[in-house]
Amino acid sequence: MWFKKNRNDFTDQGVLITGGSRGIGFATAQAFLEKGARVALCSLNTDRLFKAQQQLRQWGEVEAIPADMRDFHQVQQFVNQAQVRFGRIDILVNNAGYAWSGDFIEEAIESIDKTLDVNLKGVLYATHAVLPFMVEQKHGTIINVSSGAGLSGFAGLVSYCASKFGVVGFTESLAQEVDLQGIRVFGICPGRVATDMQEAVSGQKIGLPPEKVGQKILQLAGHHPPISTGKCLVVSS
Repeated sequence: MWFKKNRNDFTDQGVLITGGSRGIGFATAQAFLEKGARVALCSLNTDRLFKAQQQLRQWGEVEAIPADMRDFHQVQQFVNQAQVRFGRIDILVNNAGYAWSGDFIEEAIESIDKTLDVNLKGVLYATHAVLPFMVEQKHGTIINVSSGAGLSGFAGLVSYCASKFGVVGFTESLAQEVDLQGIRVFGICPGRVATDMQEAVSGQKIGLPPEKVGQKILQLAGHHPPISTGKCLVVSS
């Protein structure tokens, strides 16, 4: 059994987090590091990524690898470098995200493409790159960060909702394919979270603290997750 006897012990496990330089990703990285994991982060913003790496090193081993989630080859390189560094990939947290708010008729095609490419295709890309390693190990956990906007539609967030609904469908479907190979797949659907992205969209940095979402992700990766594989955990308060 690959799990530690203590469900809160992730010592030496290899954890990959996309969009790990701030917000939910940063908080999740800290949570895993505090429990002994080795963490690899990726982000498109290299300055912010390496700053996050320096901050997180006080809690443990952190690898920072720049990657654009819209480019499969960069995502593959992120996964491969982490595998070489850690010798294993136990957990993937698909967290990278992008949002634009406003009436859909006014949204630029470039924004629609970026929303779907980062929020949905990026999840598929990272998972596709990680799965061969997990299948060979015969274990692994994939946690996809969707949103309350992946369960209910909201005016002004049409493309974002479409992408996050897609993440929920992907989670449910993939879980059925890989369950017998020892791989678990979960989704997490937080409500409004007090992140920089939330402030950019709404003008206010209000909502759940990212640390709370990070702790819920930690629970999903543990020995006794609060939901079964293929399901999405709603975090509203």
